[in-house]
Amino acid sequence: MFSMTGSDTNKFIFNENLNTSFLEELFDGDTLYAETVFEEFLKDLPGYWNDVESAYINQNTTAFSAAVHKCKTLFGYVGVTHLQELCQDIETKCHQLSTIAALRPDYELLAKQKEATTALIKEEINRLKSFNNN
Repeated sequence: MFSMTGSDTNKFIFNENLNTSFLEELFDGDTLYAETVFEEFLKDLPGYWNDVESAYINQNTTAFSAAVHKCKTLFGYVGVTHLQELCQDIETKCHQLSTIAALRPDYELLAKQKEATTALIKEEINRLKSFNNN
């Protein structure tokens, strides 16, 4: 385990597009655990996202809200708090709107940002692996 205080030479610095202070607190310098969590994120996200897409296509607002909620939790484990906020906004709108069609811009934004986040997390895993192997 690496110390989060003292010399920065042994400290892994998370990507600035992630909530670094949250991740530093969550993992407390345990970069092996962080690597595992990030890898699990990539394994779990496709199944979670299939539920989001299915609910959206089937125009099931209740199922859509539930699937987005699961993604919100998953995004939190890797410090993507801006997507957690977007998911929360979508959940709130699901309870306020009578049709899912009104959520199309939010759904498309979430889908686009999910793709960017997936690429970012893959890069972060590579950085963690490199750090952990040194």
